[in-house]
Amino acid sequence: MSEIQIELIDLRLGLVQLALAAGGNDQLTVVRAQSATVPKIIVVQSGAVDLETLRTWIAAQPEAYTMMDGNILKIPLLVLQSARLNLGQGDIIELSTAHGAFIVNLGVLVVDGARMSATPQPNLNVPDFAPFLVTAGTGQAHLSNAVFEGLGFGDTAVFSGVSVVNRGLYPPIGQSFLTNSVLRNIRVTTFEGGVAPIIASNVFMGPNSTGLSMRQTSQADIVSNVFLGGGEGPAIRVMDGSTDSQISNNLAFNTAGTALFVTQGSHGTAIVGNLLWQSAGGGISVNRSDCINLSNNIAIDSRRKGIELRTSRNSQIIANQLLGNQSSGLFIGDQPVGTITTVRNNIFIGNRFGLSSASADKLSLFGNNFLNQFPRFLEGDLASQSPQIVANLRGTERIELTAGGIEMFNIAPITCQPRMEG
Repeated sequence: MSEIQIELIDLRLGLVQLALAAGGNDQLTVVRAQSATVPKIIVVQSGAVDLETLRTWIAAQPEAYTMMDGNILKIPLLVLQSARLNLGQGDIIELSTAHGAFIVNLGVLVVDGARMSATPQPNLNVPDFAPFLVTAGTGQAHLSNAVFEGLGFGDTAVFSGVSVVNRGLYPPIGQSFLTNSVLRNIRVTTFEGGVAPIIASNVFMGPNSTGLSMRQTSQADIVSNVFLGGGEGPAIRVMDGSTDSQISNNLAFNTAGTALFVTQGSHGTAIVGNLLWQSAGGGISVNRSDCINLSNNIAIDSRRKGIELRTSRNSQIIANQLLGNQSSGLFIGDQPVGTITTVRNNIFIGNRFGLSSASADKLSLFGNNFLNQFPRFLEGDLASQSPQIVANLRGTERIELTAGGIEMFNIAPITCQPRMEG
């Protein structure tokens, strides 16, 4: 790393850097949230800076008390492309909500064992404002063994809470990850546009949490996370062409919406070994995403469907346990004409209906256990074919079910290669 250079500049110049990296939406809200008449931002121009170095620099400034008071950072902080911010074991940063504080990283951010939170006092200028932590542009974030609390506002990914937003013509300087951390009341944890991000062994919790959102990523690994409750929406959202994701061994309990939601061209997603329990919506919902591998998941007591698959070609539903869901255990619908969906070795117990369909086209069933799904085996446009299930409750014989598909024009051919682990 080069020599450390830190300076204080006009906030608007700092926000220009953020706008160039990630767009300019909601920046006026950030400006209005500032407490100073002429708002400033601390900029780390170059070098590797830790919390002690930052404290020392602030202490030497003429109006240091307006920038930091104990652990409370009262002014925004920007890390530029040639710089690095290290927050280590035992470091604590409280971002002042009342003063409009936040942290933007365009370089390298390492948070290992630190705690970052928003202060509880509201922002009088913009009551909806909350501090946020964002890595943007070509920036890289290594977040591990950390605690994040109370961050994020609005609907823009950059300000969502804890986010890595790698947009633009140039790829990020390296892989980002979030591991072994607690995220409490983070509005949304967002990864957008990155390659092979890792989100593993974290706990997402709190009534104001909206879980994890993946947008336009590729080869993401979302593994062994725990999602407890939440204020609104799915625990995990994979969307906007987030291809070849691995979503495995996650636990979502009592989520406010569908626990796991994959949509909008997120082809090649492997959803393996997840436990979805008492979701206010459904357990798993997949829509308009081809080559999906749904295997070894357990969906228990969802208020809606256990697993829902729509408009998703060349997909497999294998060895899932669908237990006590208040609508269908498995729903398949809106499949294009010519689609064959594999449904194999699944267990249906005590759902309102076992397998339901609306325009599922062709279903290939084998090894599915309906013994404890009596008497509502099939529903929708498959209902008339229930005798085939009754005669083969253990699935020892292959069953081909047929329902009308939908005509889709200008549909792209299937080219994805899904992950088939599990």
